[in-house]
Amino acid sequence: MTMDELKKYNGRNGAKAYVAYNNVIYDVTESPLWQEGDHEGIHFAGEDLTSQLTGAPHGAEVFEGFTAVDTLEVPESQTNTNSETEISLKYKLKKWYQYYHPHPMTVHFPIALHLFAAAMDLLFLFNHKEAYALSVFYVFFVSTVMGFVAMVPGVLSWWVNYDFSTSQPFIIKVVISTLVLLLGIINIVLYLNDPMIVYHDSLEGIIYHTIVLFTGFCVIVLGYYGGKITWGNASAYTKTNSKNQNSSSTQALYKSQGETIHTLINAHYNLSLLIGGSAGSGIDTIEKILTDAFKASGYYVFSTKEYMSRVRGGSNSTLIRISDRPLKAPVWEVDLSIALDEMALTHMQERYTENTLVLADVTEQKSIANLIYIAINERAKALGGRQYANTYMAGVVFGLLELELDTLLQSIDKYFKDDSENIKIAQEGFKDGAVIEHSTIPKLPSNDLQNVEKLHLMDGTTACGFGFLAGGCNMVTSYPMSPSTGVLNFMAARTKEFTIVVEQSEDEIASLNMVLGGWYAGARAMTTTSGGGFALMSEALSLSGMSETPAVIYLAQRPGPATGLPTRTEQGDLNMAIYTGHGPFERIVLAPGTLEACIECGYLAFELADKYQVPVIFLSDQYLADSMSTIATVDFSQFKPENYIIQSEEGYQRFADTPDGISPRSVPGLGEGLVCAVGDEHDEAGQITESHQTRIQMVHKRARKHQGVLQNALMPKIAGNGDIAIIGWGSSYGAINEALLRLDDPRLSHVHFDWVYPLSDKQLDHLNKYRYRIVVENNATGIFADQLKLHDIKIDKKILQYNGFAFFADQLTQLINEQIKEL
Repeated sequence: MTMDELKKYNGRNGAKAYVAYNNVIYDVTESPLWQEGDHEGIHFAGEDLTSQLTGAPHGAEVFEGFTAVDTLEVPESQTNTNSETEISLKYKLKKWYQYYHPHPMTVHFPIALHLFAAAMDLLFLFNHKEAYALSVFYVFFVSTVMGFVAMVPGVLSWWVNYDFSTSQPFIIKVVISTLVLLLGIINIVLYLNDPMIVYHDSLEGIIYHTIVLFTGFCVIVLGYYGGKITWGNASAYTKTNSKNQNSSSTQALYKSQGETIHTLINAHYNLSLLIGGSAGSGIDTIEKILTDAFKASGYYVFSTKEYMSRVRGGSNSTLIRISDRPLKAPVWEVDLSIALDEMALTHMQERYTENTLVLADVTEQKSIANLIYIAINERAKALGGRQYANTYMAGVVFGLLELELDTLLQSIDKYFKDDSENIKIAQEGFKDGAVIEHSTIPKLPSNDLQNVEKLHLMDGTTACGFGFLAGGCNMVTSYPMSPSTGVLNFMAARTKEFTIVVEQSEDEIASLNMVLGGWYAGARAMTTTSGGGFALMSEALSLSGMSETPAVIYLAQRPGPATGLPTRTEQGDLNMAIYTGHGPFERIVLAPGTLEACIECGYLAFELADKYQVPVIFLSDQYLADSMSTIATVDFSQFKPENYIIQSEEGYQRFADTPDGISPRSVPGLGEGLVCAVGDEHDEAGQITESHQTRIQMVHKRARKHQGVLQNALMPKIAGNGDIAIIGWGSSYGAINEALLRLDDPRLSHVHFDWVYPLSDKQLDHLNKYRYRIVVENNATGIFADQLKLHDIKIDKKILQYNGFAFFADQLTQLINEQIKEL
């Protein structure tokens, strides 16, 4: 039986329940532990459980009571996927360790005994009984010996699970463990040399009792930091500081964090909802209502959309995912779908599986399984008007999923304060949804109200906007161009709260030239654009390079060439960002992949532009800009814009030749000096020159900025300790992260770049340790892979997508799996 055939025996809707283990297929249909193919919400019929049971305290013996009905056919390519890493000593030890857990088994004995010895010593100090003294010594002796026993598997655990991490909890544990053992030896020697010292006030006696009590305290500290490693906030160790390098300890702890949240990938713990309709039918509104209501219900939320480049008509869709764990990527296959019209149903049909429940405003079609007809538009019209169809369907969804109606109504009231009819119609939709019965109604994940209510629902556009504000942006000049217009609108909406000049320029050429004028006068200015608009900025970009005038350009990518797909997404403009302009000049290209990185990179864009007097290009794309997910409260006090402007003196030289290439920058009117800005080659004072000696001097002067820029390069985020690197940049972060969690293959590591140009040796050195390197990019040619090749980084495989969609986590999982089979 093949894997595809096995999937059909999932125990649902009357199907038999089969599971595979070590290539043997067992029939578990009649077992009360496998009702509907679900074993305690952990294992599911129709799957190969071999990898899931690896390291578990039970194996093939649990299937002894079941009938073996077939064998699982494993493709030849799959049988040869074990790399040298998997059969290495470290891999075998890790599996052995996962099975027996020797360190947790041994470490609790010395901790308990040290605490007991300390408690008995306190009793002895108040009552000098011989029994107390003997108890203290013998218990302390055993605890010290057991400390040695516990330390051996402890070091093994430190190696196989955490790759000798050097983060604070591990270093503290190693230092204190060693100290406790050394002090234990000292105390044992003191006692054996003279057992009567316990009764004396001599120096040796004081040392003896102090060590007993101190080691009792030490093991409490050891237990605390052991708990932090196992149960603590792993994000505290994994969060990449934008100003520091990632250490191997960060990588190891990030891998540990990834293993603990593996359950989010199971369909039992997340739900995906796909809503489709024509432009103008209100699916954007239903996305806002439902994401807000789902979050208020205690679910982690992720949503993204795809839409056509027309005001009305066509067929658009919005994907909403909810989970009991954070989500940062879309999926292709969905659990529940709502089609507001027949065109939407046809458009979304390829994303349906045999278990997708479909609610559609069309007559039932036999070609689509699990379709339930709902007269959405007619029902909305009867209740008050077809414009209420989106509100009605929001009510249907909450009724179908048996969620709290009041939570939905609060969300609706937030968006429709002036139209109370929406409340009544949502209530009717809730009633209609509550009576729907179908075997494929998806199960809800567990909610996490306490933690989710502390989070904020935000899209990428908003996150970028907050980052630019944190960087001190006070001037925006742009010509509107999708999908960058969102940032322009965001900044314009903040003009009442912040001192920001916002100008809609006549074209992109004017917008960047106005930005340069703003920086020349002392503002922190930026422009927003997309590929076609950025192409027009080439001359002004070169002017920024020659005049050493800072600039920040928000470049939201979409598929090209020319107009291409103006409302879809792609990572296709990296080469243009790197090479646009005539003549050599320094620039920086940032491409954040998460909401947190959008904020940090937005701040850094202005700091780097101001410090190095260069243009900084901030790469986003339609997917990143429009997707929404949850983010923790950001402490904006950590983002403090520096002041790099000086007061000029008489004789001031704007382009002074300095060792680091950065000339002191002043602005007109601030001091006695003359502040020049020129597009021709010039001398240090800013006077135009055609001297070939001065030309060479100034080219070298501007080039010296490069080393300083490289020293500030953000290190890539690294997760995992495998020898196959899955390399991504920009908005692909979430999809790659979830795909690797789904695969749960110890051979894989995730390496992600938010700083994509220029690349430094310290960023790239880590890549050389991997045996294989696979680059994942949302473009047709592998632009970033080519950049890595220019730095002599060997690329073994490329996974490219250029259909207008971002990567979907479930599809990317399959693509990565296919590639690593060939390695």
